[in-house]
Amino acid sequence: MKVFRSVTMAIKNIFSNKMRSILTMLGIIIGIGSVIVITSIGAGSQASINEQFETLGAGRITVSVSNSRSALEADLLTMEDYRLLRDFEGIRYISPTYSGSGVSLKLLDPTETKNASVTGITGDYYNIESQTLLHGRYINDNDVENSNKVCVINDTTAEKVFGFSGESVIGERISVRTWRGSQKYTVVGVLENENAQLESQYSDMMPETLYLPITTVMKFFNSKFISNFSIIVDDPDNIDAISVNITDALHEAHRNADKYYAQNMMNIMEQINSVLGTVTLLISFVAGISLLVGGIGVMNIMLVTVTERTREIGIRKSIGAKNSNILVQFLIEAIILTGTGGALGLLLGWGGGNVAANFMDISSVLSVQAIVIAVSISLTIGIVFGVYPARKASLLDPIEALRYE
Repeated sequence: MKVFRSVTMAIKNIFSNKMRSILTMLGIIIGIGSVIVITSIGAGSQASINEQFETLGAGRITVSVSNSRSALEADLLTMEDYRLLRDFEGIRYISPTYSGSGVSLKLLDPTETKNASVTGITGDYYNIESQTLLHGRYINDNDVENSNKVCVINDTTAEKVFGFSGESVIGERISVRTWRGSQKYTVVGVLENENAQLESQYSDMMPETLYLPITTVMKFFNSKFISNFSIIVDDPDNIDAISVNITDALHEAHRNADKYYAQNMMNIMEQINSVLGTVTLLISFVAGISLLVGGIGVMNIMLVTVTERTREIGIRKSIGAKNSNILVQFLIEAIILTGTGGALGLLLGWGGGNVAANFMDISSVLSVQAIVIAVSISLTIGIVFGVYPARKASLLDPIEALRYE
């Protein structure tokens, strides 16, 4: 009952000085709000990255030469390695890739060209990249075996080259130029461009994308070697063991050691999340400094309140109030101030996080842990910075307090 009465009196005293109470809480509101915005955006960014990696494939491995510049010709990957690995235990999909550089694409206007990215692949690449085929078909084994001059493009590339992107694109021919000369390829498939929005903003900077049979690209660039292998494993939980088995098989086939590297996409995701988590924590710490400032503000106002209510304290003590009653009274008032500020900061952070997330085109993730931490910090600040003023009030001499004017 005494605690309830102390709470009631504390609320009454806070509302009797509304503007001062609001200004006192402002540091807490801004501090908690800033931390919540940062943590929710950080968590949302991590969720977005994880989603993108899952789209790429949770069990994805990229196998390549560790250092292609220092590697000998005998160490480079070939189509023989592909034939060795495609029936390898634990591998669901595998595609060798070859990326050609210095490529330009003839656009709808005969006088205009655009930089292009030409990637040589096999049919499994479609499942590895989780692509969406809109029209026609994808590269198949027959195309690879016969080095057919066919290609698959995305819908935005089709619009730029032919002026349309529907079913009628199938069968059209597209002209690719390099320093080695010019080649024409028949379009057999049109993919959905999942990066269309980004490319529309940076159209001049981002090249067009073409997929061709890997053997066709290797002939065009007169290369006997491939760039790397893109692989999806059957069991993502067993990905590390499969990675080791793949590199061991390649080392045995090439009779070398420490030449090949299997890059696990999950490891990359964990590294990115770790870095992002560290950055979020650091920024949250900087933003949390305002909480310290807010706590000092609470202590300052509570000391002013003690001075203003010295006579009241004297009267309460003269009619039997104990030191502990006075201490609890002022401590509760400080806790209510910071607790209310924390709640308002939580709402501000939630709203600010959603607004910022919309601008960044990600989801704002407000975790229960962040809410608990924010509330705990608010109450802790009230206790830590309210103890000194409350103790000072409780130790006032009642006679001196009654004489205070």
